[in-house]
Amino acid sequence: MTAHHELVQQIKAHRSMALAEEHRYAPSFNGPEGQEDMPWLLTMGPVTTSRDVKLAMLADWSMRDTEFVSLALEVTEQLLELVDGTSDYDCIPLHLSGDAMLESVLGALSPTGRKRKTLIAAHGPYAQQATSILTHLKRPVEKISGSALRPITTNRLSKVLEADPDIHTVYLAEVDISTGLSNPIAKLAAIAHEAGRKVIVDARASLGAIPFSLAAGTVDAVIAVPWACLESVPGFSFVMVRRSLLTDTLFQSPSASLDLIELWKDIHRTGWFPGTPPAHAIVACGVALRRLYLEGGPEMRRKRYQEHHLRLLSGMAQLGFAPTLTDGTATCGYLTLFKAPADRRYSPAQFIQRLRQMGFVIMDGDGCPGAEGGFRVATVGAIDEAVSDQFVRAVERVMRELGMRSGAPAR
Repeated sequence: MTAHHELVQQIKAHRSMALAEEHRYAPSFNGPEGQEDMPWLLTMGPVTTSRDVKLAMLADWSMRDTEFVSLALEVTEQLLELVDGTSDYDCIPLHLSGDAMLESVLGALSPTGRKRKTLIAAHGPYAQQATSILTHLKRPVEKISGSALRPITTNRLSKVLEADPDIHTVYLAEVDISTGLSNPIAKLAAIAHEAGRKVIVDARASLGAIPFSLAAGTVDAVIAVPWACLESVPGFSFVMVRRSLLTDTLFQSPSASLDLIELWKDIHRTGWFPGTPPAHAIVACGVALRRLYLEGGPEMRRKRYQEHHLRLLSGMAQLGFAPTLTDGTATCGYLTLFKAPADRRYSPAQFIQRLRQMGFVIMDGDGCPGAEGGFRVATVGAIDEAVSDQFVRAVERVMRELGMRSGAPAR
């Protein structure tokens, strides 16, 4: 038997064992309408979508079909309206993942040169992404210091900007998806703008649930995605950017395919999405935006998320589980990082996998501050209070199966 054949046999044996384990814990749940055999996604994206968003993707579209072009334009206009975008801003949708869109924006708008730094005034995965991208692009970058379990303060930002006149651009993240921490974006942007800096806001985990406005003119670009709080699906990301920056020769992208400025020029020249558009995702986003409007906008959506999340937190507390962030810390209200239980029978991998087999997908806490072995739960998407209750009951059942007595963390 050759080494290759032996490896293939091992892989097949492993898959057979995995299938047997899945059969042992066959789903005994009713998932979202239209896909009852699939779990609820209690994650920050992708999220569980409504049935009408799913149905919107059943049709096929041509990129040059006048109806599709009109629909795509309407989506970008609605996205600008959502953030009070004035005529000074353009909405640029691109068939990119969130991190690729971030690279496109930073590549085009973060300056080059020894005395033109970009300050990462944020913590968490998005801040790490931004730092990594700027380092790879060989752009000068600085990171703000402070605890990752506390919001960035206006006082801290003011001091950093005053002490370093070489900072040209400030990157801010509204929600830290590792903890649920919420930063005072409007106040931070105002501080940076008043200090004469350009401001980029990452709203991938907040747009659609936390009201955001460009009307004050303190933000130069805001990055977002449709598959989180807008309750649509992956396929494209977008940025609302001050139009004057797109014609500034100070900024030059190092990339051909991710050159934000050239892609913006293509859209204006042709009226079409550059390349083959993610038509199904754009159509779905149009339906999702209509649902957001009918729900009453971001404030009402956040209220729904928070009500369900408070219900979930109450149930988890009765089982002993505790959040990582202390009481009084500003959070988004729909995402919590739970500490790892001290119970020796607790296994992060088994805990998360068995919850998946009972109909709920959650996120692990790997890499999150102060939560080794912990896990994250979000109440984002087309879910209701019944889902929160079902989740708590599923957690209780998993604890019984694992022989856990409590979800309480170590003191």
